[in-house]
Amino acid sequence: MLLPILVTGLLSLIPWPEIIYQSFHAILWDREIYTQKILSGDSLFSYFTYDSLISYFTYEYSWEFLVSLIQENRLPFDYDTFFQIISSLFVVTSSLILYRKGGYLAILLMANPLIFDLAYSQLRSALAISLLNILYLARPKSNLVSLAVCLLATSIHTAMAIFLAIYFLCVATAERGGWLSKWSVEMRLVAIVGAGAMFGLLIGPLREVALTLLNDRRAEYGDLASSPLYLSFWVILFGLFLLNYREFIQSLEGRFSLFILALVAVNVFTSAHTLRFLALAYPYIMATILIARPAIRFFALAIFSVYLVAQWYFYLSGMGG
Repeated sequence: MLLPILVTGLLSLIPWPEIIYQSFHAILWDREIYTQKILSGDSLFSYFTYDSLISYFTYEYSWEFLVSLIQENRLPFDYDTFFQIISSLFVVTSSLILYRKGGYLAILLMANPLIFDLAYSQLRSALAISLLNILYLARPKSNLVSLAVCLLATSIHTAMAIFLAIYFLCVATAERGGWLSKWSVEMRLVAIVGAGAMFGLLIGPLREVALTLLNDRRAEYGDLASSPLYLSFWVILFGLFLLNYREFIQSLEGRFSLFILALVAVNVFTSAHTLRFLALAYPYIMATILIARPAIRFFALAIFSVYLVAQWYFYLSGMGG
């Protein structure tokens, strides 16, 4: 396990944002926003009071606290190092998920623009999901430790509450030991896919209503839609998983992937933005492909290799303006 950690850790240290800037004269926008926030000294603490328990999560207290430590020079490193720590942590933990299921070659699946943008630009999301990745990899015996990490991750990015809810549903629908294990395979499939579709509506047409009820500041913001063409591979993959649902529902990763892909499939029709959910769930979806029987695995990876080329083309073309 040490060697893949060292290899992926070293790869993550390559100054990819600088390479992108030099090659395409483009910047990673979320990263730039975080940089300007730190340099300007802008802090939510200056004009907002955390006066309720839920506000610590909807207004992401832990992230604001970490940023304030950087702004006030209370940590022994600058913001560039802070960003690099997050990027490396995400790249290493996500790579280990793939390595466990497919060995060293599986790590090559990390070379995806969704992963790249999440690791080096969407830093808050990357840090939060990295903590959940660590829980998945380490499986601590202490429930108290697990709870503390889950609360920390959710107070860094509220969306982690959705991923935790998905996890509990996946545990509940396990064939052995799950709370719903007495249900038939088909009923458990309906529960997973149905819940995924409902969450898809929640982050799509019903997103603003839900955030307003939670008093979340993102209720004020618009969102961008992902094109059906761009999401086509994931819809095809969802169909493939459904056709072979008896196999995929057996594993935690499979049930998780069915949920996420149902969410994506619904939002193809509602025009909601689902790329961040795909990016956050990407290692687990790829892990599901890697543990599938050979015929399905080779078919899915063959289609994905073509799709990946198209992904990079459109991503880099967009950067080039």
